[in-house]
Amino acid sequence: MLSACKQEVKTDTDVTLIENDTTKVTKEDISKINYIEYGIDKKAKVTLDSWEAYNTISRAINGVKQADFTFFMADEEVFNTTLNDIETTTPANINSEPIKARVLILRTKLLKFRAILSLNTSTKKDKLIAIKELFQSFSYVTLQVNKKFEKEAQNIIKPQEL
Repeated sequence: MLSACKQEVKTDTDVTLIENDTTKVTKEDISKINYIEYGIDKKAKVTLDSWEAYNTISRAINGVKQADFTFFMADEEVFNTTLNDIETTTPANINSEPIKARVLILRTKLLKFRAILSLNTSTKKDKLIAIKELFQSFSYVTLQVNKKFEKEAQNIIKPQEL
């Protein structure tokens, strides 16, 4: 006679889900962004070195290149003061309409990037596009300052009236 034992085999399996943050931007992702970065011309260096708001943003941009977004996520007062200062403390020798226009664009891109970082619904693609726009706008401010000094250095001889 065969007897069967009704035995339940119960296995406890702990399932650990590893959640990948698909919105996280890494240093490698940022290094793949393609844009033209203009360096500071020798003639513009002294002026830009004395412009504190420009230097603060420059450090923040360098942080972003390392995937460090603390400037944008930290103290709101420091961020807003820097935004105000970039427009109001422009050195007199470069305070021209083309530079003001580039600074305004930079300010807008700084605000946009901060907003995208703070939104939970932002995708990785959104963040990378905002980073590229931020890099470009900062680079264009530098380019415009370089152009101003280059233009001033040109000695254009105008023909005298007859």
